[in-house]
Amino acid sequence: MAVKLDGMDIIAEIIREHYDLGEIQMPYQLETTHQRRHRKMVVETETGKYLAKTYKNDPVTLDALYFQHNLSGHLVNSNLPVANIKKTKDGHTFVCLDTWAMELQEFIEGGVMPITENTLETSGLALGRFHQVCQGLPAPPRDARKWRFSEVPRHTFQTFYEHAVKEKNEPRIHAHCNNIVKFLNDAKEILDIDKRYAFETGIIHGDWHSGNLLFIGEELNGIIDMEFAGDGCYLEDISYAVSNLCIRTTVNGEKLEYRTNLMLNAYEKHRTLSYAERVALYYAVGVKHITTVSYQIPQQGGRVAGYSPRHWMTILDYQTRWLAEQSHKARWGE
Repeated sequence: MAVKLDGMDIIAEIIREHYDLGEIQMPYQLETTHQRRHRKMVVETETGKYLAKTYKNDPVTLDALYFQHNLSGHLVNSNLPVANIKKTKDGHTFVCLDTWAMELQEFIEGGVMPITENTLETSGLALGRFHQVCQGLPAPPRDARKWRFSEVPRHTFQTFYEHAVKEKNEPRIHAHCNNIVKFLNDAKEILDIDKRYAFETGIIHGDWHSGNLLFIGEELNGIIDMEFAGDGCYLEDISYAVSNLCIRTTVNGEKLEYRTNLMLNAYEKHRTLSYAERVALYYAVGVKHITTVSYQIPQQGGRVAGYSPRHWMTILDYQTRWLAEQSHKARWGE
């Protein structure tokens, strides 16, 4: 009588059937990452260590997967550190089953990017190189002018504000909120979809943050998670990077300026920012930052990076005023 397989046994059996890897050990869950959209498992084999990821088997998902694998191969050939996709015995880049699909990619060692002068410069260089070498690469059609974090959802910010007031209802909370709302209103005008024709588009990573940049010491060892990659606005990638890697919780103007300029100067060694991008960038950074903090406050039990909503109101007020000043300087060449 045949033995009924389940869980990791099924994954192991599929890998044995479709890949030529010699002896393999039982796959195990990758514990250091979220399993939000796809199941991720580590597979140790006779020929090396791999990451197995599962996907839904539907036309849209598989079309995106074909693109991701083509992009990964292109980046590898362009000497950017991304994982090679392991091909099956039949030469395919993933296994397609009844309701789901699975890929195997090289397992890249490394940890979350530490924030130092060297790593900020390295990240900027890598992002600029990514945008440069992918120019003209075919991608599934999507409206490149529509991008995440171009506007803060009202209900998300409203909930964040209510948390801050509940923590301590004091005049300065309302003053901070008014200043932030003014910044958001200005950002809405500058980032209006009808004005985005001035922003250059191309292939973007779509999720450029410290968790997707694997470092060993201060050396970049891997760029991972291409699930949001595709045709998009370069400003989306750059603002995401600056928000996550340069702004963070800092309320020191000199540090904000030094970190941001360090990364942008490195980026521009591969691709020069236009005047329109320079002016709009700082508002895009602020929108991304406010959205992330507002969203994460209830998701993380009321504290983000160790700060409560009331403290974040003070931080965001300072940061958005600084960002608006940088945009003004970029606009008038100061």
